[in-house]
Amino acid sequence: MTGPRRALPLLTDLPEAPRNPHEGTPARPPGSVRRTAHWNATWPDGFAGGMRIDATARDLVTGLDGEPGQSVDARLGVHADPRRVLLSLSSNPELPQLSELVGHGAGSGYRGRLRELVPDELAAGTLAYFLLDDLPGVTLVGPIAWRLWPPPESAAPVAPRRPRRDMTDICAGFRRDGQPIARLMSSEDPQHNLVPAFDLAAPDDAWAWHEIAGPPGDGPMMRRRRRVDVVDGPRLRVDSVFRDSMWTPEGGEIVVHEYGVHAVVDRATMRLVSVTADPRVLPFTTCPAAAANVDLLTGEPMATLRDRVLELVVGTDGCTHLNDALRALAEVPVLVGRLATAGS
Repeated sequence: MTGPRRALPLLTDLPEAPRNPHEGTPARPPGSVRRTAHWNATWPDGFAGGMRIDATARDLVTGLDGEPGQSVDARLGVHADPRRVLLSLSSNPELPQLSELVGHGAGSGYRGRLRELVPDELAAGTLAYFLLDDLPGVTLVGPIAWRLWPPPESAAPVAPRRPRRDMTDICAGFRRDGQPIARLMSSEDPQHNLVPAFDLAAPDDAWAWHEIAGPPGDGPMMRRRRRVDVVDGPRLRVDSVFRDSMWTPEGGEIVVHEYGVHAVVDRATMRLVSVTADPRVLPFTTCPAAAANVDLLTGEPMATLRDRVLELVVGTDGCTHLNDALRALAEVPVLVGRLATAGS
């Protein structure tokens, strides 16, 4: 099933590619739960040695008194070859079933295999599943980290090249009448918008984020980072941030993709009442148009949002990175459950 297609805005009506990354992190609201997560992708053995991904996620309840309370976390360690084939995968809590993913790719078919292997993790909306679900995006975007570094010992994955398949109309950014797709299909660099990052740290709150390791300093790193805040009430208020970034050889952080997403959820029915997307950094002028289509999800049950995003916000109506940002909201019922268990 797919959603209704929206008329594309005229190219002359499109704004510039957004260049407004978030700075800092808001205070944790009393009576809320915050999910934070990161995926660090590095190449300690060079590009040919494959991508190493170290990931952590944490849920933290903040009581009505504003103090941090119950917290849980999960970790993931992944090694994937340059073709995105998984060479090893470990998790904490341990999930022995994940060994069945080794030898398979993290692209097409990965999420279907994951659902079959750990259905209970999916049903429970665990932190481990949250980390595992992002591997397709992280392994796909990760090699852009080499863009600002000397070429690797094998062919640079981010060098301009003709794509393996026609990407026309796959998303708002690559709409058929836009310059990015024309340049990509003619093997030219589509001229990705790259923006220096502001720090997301909250110096006055040691609990604002879980511990995140910094870049290695002697090689590229790409990081995906998420925050989802849910504030309790008859209508749940949801505020989230999604950022992909990479590091320069001099140690500067550069934002590649960044969205804010704000939503209201009916607590009784756990359906989406309203949702807005705030494009902060995106590759091309054609990308932000997708943000206007998130209302296609209004009324959807949160528990099935991961699948419904991929059914409703598709093609030129959508954006791969916006969809990734939206899919993280599927665990809102789980986060509310953390509040109930903690008695907040």
